[in-house]
Amino acid sequence: GVLLAPRTIEIEVKLRSGFLDTLDPDLAILHTGSLETDDGNITKRRLEVLFVLLPEQTFEGALQRWIGQLRSHDVTLRSDAAHQLGKLGDERAVDALVEALTDSDEYVRKSAVTALRRIGGVRSMEGLRQALGDRSEQVVLQAVNGLRDMRDRDAVEPLIRGLTRRERSLQLAATDALVRIGGDAVGPLLEAFKDRALRRRIGNQIWKILVDMGTKSIDPLLQVLSDENQYVRITAISVLGRIGDRRVAAPLVRLFLDDPRMQEAVVTTLARLEERQVLEPAGTAADREFALPREVIDGFQARSREDVTRLLTEALENPSPKVRRFALKAIYSLYG
Repeated sequence: GVLLAPRTIEIEVKLRSGFLDTLDPDLAILHTGSLETDDGNITKRRLEVLFVLLPEQTFEGALQRWIGQLRSHDVTLRSDAAHQLGKLGDERAVDALVEALTDSDEYVRKSAVTALRRIGGVRSMEGLRQALGDRSEQVVLQAVNGLRDMRDRDAVEPLIRGLTRRERSLQLAATDALVRIGGDAVGPLLEAFKDRALRRRIGNQIWKILVDMGTKSIDPLLQVLSDENQYVRITAISVLGRIGDRRVAAPLVRLFLDDPRMQEAVVTTLARLEERQVLEPAGTAADREFALPREVIDGFQARSREDVTRLLTEALENPSPKVRRFALKAIYSLYG
């Protein structure tokens, strides 16, 4: 026989007689974990099946039978075959299930996607990415949720395209999947901002995804502060301000000094971080009228005094009153 992996199943146990009501009849239990009694009452318990033996001939026969049944002329039989292959969990069924993704029947395709989710692995993820282009909302929804659970970084770009689908359920599922994937999705999400049509269509969704990622998106966002695209930089600044982390202060100060076009966005974000007390306030309320938070001062002091003085003097000519006031506070905080 062939020894399958341990698994946990929920069964109903009658403790007095030891009768197990709901075990799969195709499986033979050789040993189970101990179970505490509950005065003989019928109750729900979780039993760990430590060893499950399925005769090799039976298993191979079942595998080949279900794979063959995927080519049946009967839709119900094809759908059931995909379902059973998912329960078997053998990766040798993956190619046949991927082929079933082109079946003419929506329910067969959905069953194939569900099976691929259960089996897992690299080839299954490739199949799920293929299913993202399906015309059926339910098939795509299953595929998106599978890629979400697998944290498939190669699915990021097709998931971003999924944000443009008209079905609300798919938009929400793609959003959740991208948030779960995390930092690997930040670069492609911001690349979408470079496309004017995409920016207008899904810009707000992308911004929300980046914010919902929380601290997972901070390092990738800091890396794009030097991107040549203005929309990418402004979005990164805005999201960093909403997430709230003191690590962003010094990089934002560098951006303020190096790119006058970003100065107003930087000042707005640093002010928001100070208001939320993410950054350490400068002494009393009166002090805060004239001085900057400690982390911001440290960011300025990381540059040479000569460069900082020259660049802050230039910032005093910025057309934005907000930027000019910030530059004055910086000069006061640094030089008194």
